[in-house]
Amino acid sequence: MSLIRFEYNSNALAATPVTVDTTAGGTIIAKNNKDRLSITLQNVGVIPCLLRLGGDPSATAYNLILGTDSAAKAGDGGSITIRDYTGEIKGITESSSTVIAVMEVY
Repeated sequence: MSLIRFEYNSNALAATPVTVDTTAGGTIIAKNNKDRLSITLQNVGVIPCLLRLGGDPSATAYNLILGTDSAAKAGDGGSITIRDYTGEIKGITESSSTVIAVMEVY
């Protein structure tokens, strides 16, 4: 029997959770990062979040929606991992605010 050795040389940067609200033009969730290999976003709040890559989000201009947690910080909210994208990511809500957990790998 042979053993397989895995090496993981990247660094993970777990950012502070970002509060996203109805601010026109959106809230920056992740800045441009030329070293980013991937980023994982999870909605840990109870309001849907509209995401836009490389632009300002609005109710009619967004790339995807992160669904809500069943309860605040329940851990079952919408999530996505985006690979090979180094640009800015913004979010907006249509009412109230929500919290997005962020983890970048670079």
